[in-house]
Amino acid sequence: MIAFEGMRHIALKVADLDRSVLFYETAFRMRRFAGKHGGTFMAMVSPGLKDQISLSIDEESEAGGKLGRVGEQGGIDHFGFILSPGSSFEQAIERMKACGATYLHSVDIAKGVPSAFFRDPDGYMFQIIRFPRFTRLYIALLPVINWFRR
Repeated sequence: MIAFEGMRHIALKVADLDRSVLFYETAFRMRRFAGKHGGTFMAMVSPGLKDQISLSIDEESEAGGKLGRVGEQGGIDHFGFILSPGSSFEQAIERMKACGATYLHSVDIAKGVPSAFFRDPDGYMFQIIRFPRFTRLYIALLPVINWFRR
């Protein structure tokens, strides 16, 4: 059997590595854990060590091939960050703006599930979401609920 724990990694080409590292450190409290390629690449992890973002000013992908221009979304619309239960959604919006993110708009993706969209300093669009505790439990129980619905 093969089981995945989820999507935990995204790699972005950035214009200024130091500026981008500082943004993700201050906005999301991410920590540096691996620098490579003579200072042109930095891997960072979330406070819970579950998620990783890689930032690079290299012209070529680690997987091989030429990268597009900084800030190009390509086929990716956005990436998201989930706030911890009990976090203030309004304070999170203000922190993103104070750290240099450009606020785009807010939308409730479901009743009681607020989200907001931003652009990071390189122009990549990201979303923050706050799920109520019961919503997180419901999502965790969906496989069991769906099994009983069969």
